Amino acid sequence: MIDRIKLSIMTAIEVARGWFENFERFKEITELDKIARRYFVINAFDGSMTMLGIVSGIFISDITDYRVIISSGLGACIAMGVSGAFGAYMAEKAERTKDLRELENAMLTNLENSIISEASQFAAIFIAVIDGISPVIAALISLAPFFLARYWILTFTLAVKASITVTLLTLFILGAFLGKVSGDAVLKNGIVMMTAGLATALLTIFISTMF
Repeated sequence: MIDRIKLSIMTAIEVARGWFENFERFKEITELDKIARRYFVINAFDGSMTMLGIVSGIFISDITDYRVIISSGLGACIAMGVSGAFGAYMAEKAERTKDLRELENAMLTNLENSIISEASQFAAIFIAVIDGISPVIAALISLAPFFLARYWILTFTLAVKASITVTLLTLFILGAFLGKVSGDAVLKNGIVMMTAGLATALLTIFISTMF
């Protein structure tokens, strides 16, 4: 049993090593960098917006326990990450399998063990990982002030203000990044993304005051 486990681990390591050695070739074949970039920004945006809603809603509800925000934020974004990772993997795998089958039919050959097949498998896994970790990273950025509050470095109220500020800044950076990628106005895109976050916080506060 132990020998089988060791063999499985060694096989997985060898496969991973082969994948990363061919990373540049995989990237050219699958346009992996472009797709992963989109997934990262979209899910980091979702994570930041989720945190804005949680922090704003809890604060307006007069809850002053940093543990509530930390547990709620991490729970929500980990759930988003796991869901996103599995969803992205299944979707990418299905699309790339379809494309591979169409290419096989066009070329009248089996590509199962080809570099194209390996690239498709790697792309599906890589994109799933990016999709999964991006909302968690965004959440940790937003939650950082509450970890400081846990050790009495910041007061709870100051932690809330700091969290909202860094989250809005994160949204601005994501928007600016998209502007740079597209060749559009960097500042404009950053402000638009940040405004969306600010509107979310204000709407959450307004709705919370109605109950």
